[in-house]
Amino acid sequence: MTEWLFWKDAYLKEFEAKVLEIDGKKVILDRTCFYAEGGGQPSDQGWINGIFVSNVQKRGKDIIHILEREPDFKVGDEVKGKIDWEKRYRIMRLHSAAHVISYVIIKNFGNVIFTGSQIYEDRARMDFNLPQFNAEVANLIEKEANEIVERAIPIKTYFISKEDVEKNPLLKRVDPKLYEKFDVLRVVEIEGLDAQLDGGTHVENTKEIGRIKIVKRENKGKNNKRIYIQIEP
Repeated sequence: MTEWLFWKDAYLKEFEAKVLEIDGKKVILDRTCFYAEGGGQPSDQGWINGIFVSNVQKRGKDIIHILEREPDFKVGDEVKGKIDWEKRYRIMRLHSAAHVISYVIIKNFGNVIFTGSQIYEDRARMDFNLPQFNAEVANLIEKEANEIVERAIPIKTYFISKEDVEKNPLLKRVDPKLYEKFDVLRVVEIEGLDAQLDGGTHVENTKEIGRIKIVKRENKGKNNKRIYIQIEP
């Protein structure tokens, strides 16, 4: 089983680990700060002992690092890992920005259903069910989101039991089907405003996000809307 260092410290850039398993270009370590693709967030990239890591996937509790070539090291060896921090940090900012946007939408329009999301390296996509979403609404959401950014609100992560989900007023809208098979759940909270079940990496403060811009709006059906957001460098 791999220890997920990215959950303990999303700002960890380098680490040392022991090789547990090698299958061609696929490597499993006893600990890693490489985030594995999932939850709408792309995997990290980086290097293990100087070999480029092109993709990272989950297999149960194990994290599989997919290298660009078969490694020189062997099972039992100690290795050094380093993530592409510039890419990771941009994704962290975008992921936190998406949480801010979703909070603002729900605050203004009630129990909106979010039907999908995807974080990319340079933008984020969000799909939701809302009949009216014109330029005026988009401007309102963008304005309020950036006000939250400027307030420098702490963003924290913690774990709770599934029984405690229903007791948390910020998690009322979470569909029980999303967590019924888990005993312990990870929460990302914009302190005092919004809490979501989430396994991704985030910044520690909304100020780190930078200015958010809604760059594109699309209609994906009668009520389904899609927006793309970007953040200033």
